[in-house]
Amino acid sequence: MRNRSIFLLFFILSSCKPAAEKSLKTPFEDIKGFFESEVIRLNKNKSVVDKTITQNELSETKTGIQIDWKNELSLFIGSDINKAAWKDSYRIIKDSSSIAYLAIDTNLRTREIRIKIDLNGKPRHILIKNSSKNYLYESTETLMYIPDSAYSIEKHQKVILLGKNKYLIRAEIKK
Repeated sequence: MRNRSIFLLFFILSSCKPAAEKSLKTPFEDIKGFFESEVIRLNKNKSVVDKTITQNELSETKTGIQIDWKNELSLFIGSDINKAAWKDSYRIIKDSSSIAYLAIDTNLRTREIRIKIDLNGKPRHILIKNSSKNYLYESTETLMYIPDSAYSIEKHQKVILLGKNKYLIRAEIKK
């Protein structure tokens, strides 16, 4: 009798179909998805860059270099604000040519995203500002991306016992 009950329970459970999932619309632009598709596109095109890296006023420039795009754009991808818990954490300012997301909660890492869009609604300029702070560490990042043209990453760090560091990466996408 017990085996029969278990079999019946198994049969009932296996025949149940999950309810249709509600399509989840994200409240903000899909920054993570945009940059993940850029990684794929730039890798496919074998895009190279002319790149200048500055650390604490010392600079080095390289031309025509191959880039690991996933690594290079990881800070942009990491600035994703589409988390269910954050849906009310950003103020949205939108007009016909731009969208801005401004953090309401000062504890959020991504403080600001500004996207200028073309007439087709595609991003033509993206600016992201991130900030982190605790009792050992303080960091600010300003990320700028212009599709098929250029990007920059400016980072200021202050670490207790290690001092301040300033990093600046400027790159021009060549193809």
